Amino acid sequence: MIRLTTQKRPDAVRMLVLKQNSIEETFPLHCHDFHEFFLVTKGRALHLVNGSYQIVSRGSLVFVRPDDEHCYDYYKSQDFSFYNSGLPQADYERLCAFYGEREVYALDALPLSKHVILTDAQTHRLEEPMEQLLTMKDSEQRTALYRRISAEAMYYFLTADNHDSDMRPPDWLLHVLDEMAKPENFVQGLPRLIQIANYSQEYINREFRRHLGTTPTRYINELRLHHAHELLTTTDLSIVDICELCGFHNLSHFYTCFYNYFDTSPAKLRRTTGNRNKEEFHAD
Repeated sequence: MIRLTTQKRPDAVRMLVLKQNSIEETFPLHCHDFHEFFLVTKGRALHLVNGSYQIVSRGSLVFVRPDDEHCYDYYKSQDFSFYNSGLPQADYERLCAFYGEREVYALDALPLSKHVILTDAQTHRLEEPMEQLLTMKDSEQRTALYRRISAEAMYYFLTADNHDSDMRPPDWLLHVLDEMAKPENFVQGLPRLIQIANYSQEYINREFRRHLGTTPTRYINELRLHHAHELLTTTDLSIVDICELCGFHNLSHFYTCFYNYFDTSPAKLRRTTGNRNKEEFHAD
């Protein structure tokens, strides 16, 4: 197993602020001699840690301890993008002094990496400065911005209301996710999900938010969009047919959802992958 170390340059870990856009860009199973945290900004994936796993998605903020053995994997073929940042020992000790050693050390005693789910506003508050940090040249400004980011991240770890988010999803929810991954179920939408779960919609919404950081409706739409992406790149079905097969009954709405999620249109994707149906003339 890989062990990442900064023994020769302890402060260099602060420079380890990475923006990674795919699981393919990440390390295989590894641990460190420093703390780190990561923020998911798009998509969904599995965070495999200490023999267990966490489902992470946009808004997931995870605190990784030095001896955590972890890596990432696809979640039902879904990929993700995230910012990953090392936390130098000096900055970790500074946070302990500011927030209290007892409170911060408690994070090190958890069985899994602490996982909290931020609101969209909170996610943006961290995402924007982390993006700035990637291109910032001035050493003093970079250090000051980094300390602001790490202090805010620690605040979220210590004050988040969703304390159960670092736990494995309950079996009933895992069953729902497995069943809803089937096209015959996700095309039926929310009513089918509620039927499979056999819980109230209010309770289902709360558990989806706690463990997945999303709503059932948004989750279903993501499944539909990934299926549409697969059909567009592997079949010659028309875009209209794919729209219907994936559970979208309005072509304009389908185009809007697809573009917002993949940053391209269905027609453009088909052209760029060389799988264009000659009868397709839908505008971008």
